[in-house]
Amino acid sequence: MHKQIEKAKKILCRFFLIVVVVGLVGNIILPDKDMSALENRSLAKFPTQINKDFFKNLETYYSDQFIGRNAFLHLNYCAQKASGVSKIQDVYLGKHQLIEDVAKPNKEQEQRNLDAINAFAKSNNHCKFQFMLVPNAVNIQKDKLPAFAKTADQNTQIDAVYQSLNEKIKKVDTRPILNQHKNEYLYYKTDHHWTSLGAYYGAKALNKNISLDDYQAMSVSNHFRGTLESKTGSLLLKDSIDIYPPKNLDYIVTYGSTLKTTRSIYQSKPLQEKDQYQVFFGGNEGMINISVNNNSKKHLLLIKDSYANELVQFLLPYYRTITIIDPRYYFDDINRQMKTDLITDVLFVYNTNTFVQDTSLADCIGAN
Repeated sequence: MHKQIEKAKKILCRFFLIVVVVGLVGNIILPDKDMSALENRSLAKFPTQINKDFFKNLETYYSDQFIGRNAFLHLNYCAQKASGVSKIQDVYLGKHQLIEDVAKPNKEQEQRNLDAINAFAKSNNHCKFQFMLVPNAVNIQKDKLPAFAKTADQNTQIDAVYQSLNEKIKKVDTRPILNQHKNEYLYYKTDHHWTSLGAYYGAKALNKNISLDDYQAMSVSNHFRGTLESKTGSLLLKDSIDIYPPKNLDYIVTYGSTLKTTRSIYQSKPLQEKDQYQVFFGGNEGMINISVNNNSKKHLLLIKDSYANELVQFLLPYYRTITIIDPRYYFDDINRQMKTDLITDVLFVYNTNTFVQDTSLADCIGAN
């Protein structure tokens, strides 16, 4: 028996030696790749400078460019799942779904953001203020977590945020309606965002008059694989992306960084790429202005993270203009922008995991 085990070890060693040699030879012959579609990130290039980090960079280069890297990542995922591992990095391997864990708050920065929001509302008391803090899948779809998974209580985080906002700011709590529909397709299986359907229910919490009858449901992809797949190496799951353009509504979108204008918030090019979530606006932008052909007298300032990208389609019929600010990429004077755009309403939209760790909001809205 002992001899058989030793023989098996030798065979495995030879096999992996062959794989490594073939990989190294292949790396020399074949051109380097710029991107990993699976991980949705740039891959390391061969280091050109001889310095103290040369060998570290060389190791990263070989790791990134190794032939069959994606297959190894997927095999690692399968092996861990088969061995009973329930979590890779911060992602739970749930029941037919990957679920991001509850984020640990940056308490000091979170309080700074909350103080800035309260001060911003006080200094613009002519505007209507609303704040929507969206729970993540780990909160609403706990039943899809692996058995015995232990997560922090995200409801406690959400309640604490709402309690810290002053009375001028309306708290839009999406938890009741999302829990009511939790067995529906509210969150992507391979990505950390909510779906368009989840965003619709979020919009209903904001405005009960919103109805799907006023929108044209369209499926634009059935092979979306998102950020959580990239983190884990899973290739077994895929998502669909649906959009809901409003019926009989014309509008013009202007992108602040380029002043490019379009007649749609949707872009088709990302559907041919890895990050298909960028079908909404082409991704995140510092500022986007939307002018809508309707009779509304309301002008919305939307301060947001990427969760709001799917929400906007449901807001279009209800505002004459929408100014969208993403604090991570916006570095101009927001108070001056409010005056220029005649803002009447301000809406903050963040998912909870992003908000409790955000480091850009306070500076964007003028914190001291």
